[in-house]
Amino acid sequence: MDTASEEYTFTSFSYLPFYTQVNVRLLDLAEVGKQRTIVDLGCGTGGVTKLILERLQSAKDTVIYAVDHSTTALKAAAEEIGERKDLVVNYVHSEAQNLTDAVKDRVDAIVYCNSIHYVPDKAKLVKQIKEKLVTRGIFAFNTSFFEGAHPEDSHEFFRKWMMRSLRILKREHGLSPKKTSKVESRVQLTANQYIDIVEGAGLKILVNDLNRVEVPHEGWHQISGFSDWIEGVMPGVPLDKGRESLQKGLAQIWTEMELKTVPRVWLSVSASKV
Repeated sequence: MDTASEEYTFTSFSYLPFYTQVNVRLLDLAEVGKQRTIVDLGCGTGGVTKLILERLQSAKDTVIYAVDHSTTALKAAAEEIGERKDLVVNYVHSEAQNLTDAVKDRVDAIVYCNSIHYVPDKAKLVKQIKEKLVTRGIFAFNTSFFEGAHPEDSHEFFRKWMMRSLRILKREHGLSPKKTSKVESRVQLTANQYIDIVEGAGLKILVNDLNRVEVPHEGWHQISGFSDWIEGVMPGVPLDKGRESLQKGLAQIWTEMELKTVPRVWLSVSASKV
C-alpha cells in the first residue's frame, strides 16, 4: 500500500553522498559483484538497485529482483534504471514479510538496506530469507534505527534540536505531540538482538560491526521531511507542521552549536547459509 503522500518519502535522503557510501559498503559485504541472482529487498526508488548494477563484474545471465511495497516507488525505480538488455531486473510489488511468495527462485544474495527495523516479526522474515538463499548464499542488512545508533557525543545536539523544534511547533502552530504508541521503526532492538535473530534462523554471521558515520546538515534536514521520522519524534502532528518545525529548529541549533556534522551509527551485518 502506498503512503498517503509521496512528498514525505525517504528518497531525497537516500541519494545523499554519505548515505550512498554506507550502502556501497553493505553491497561489498554481500559480495554482489560476484553474484548472479540478487534480491534488493525494500528497493524503494532504486538507489541501491543502481549501485548493485554498477558493482556487477559481469551482467551476463544476472537476475535482480527489486522488491518493494510501493507501486509508485517501483515505477520510479524502473524509470530511473531504464531497460537493460544485458540482464534482467524484475520489479516485484510485495511487502518484505511476503518474500516467500514474492520471489519463487532461490538466490545468491539478499540485501536489505536500512529497512529491517520496520518489520514487526523480524525472526519470521529472516527464516524466509534463509529458505530463499542457495547454499553459501549471503544475506546482508544494515540499519541506523537500533539501540545504540546515537553516539554519546550526539546527545546534546538531539536534546537541543528536539526542544527547540517543540517550542517552534507550540509557538507557531499551537500544537504539541500526542502520546501514542511508537511506529515500528522506533521500537528499537539492540545489535545483539539482531545477531540472535540471524543466528536463530540458522545463518552463520560473517561480518557484524558498528560503523560511525558523520552526517552533514543536509542529511538531518532531509530526514526531517520523512514521514516516519516526523511521526516518531512528533506523533500526532500534521506532517507539514512537523517538518517545518523540525527544519527550523535544526537550522537554529546547527548555527548556534557551530556544527559541521553530527555522528550516527549504522549496524551492518552479513551472514551466509551454510
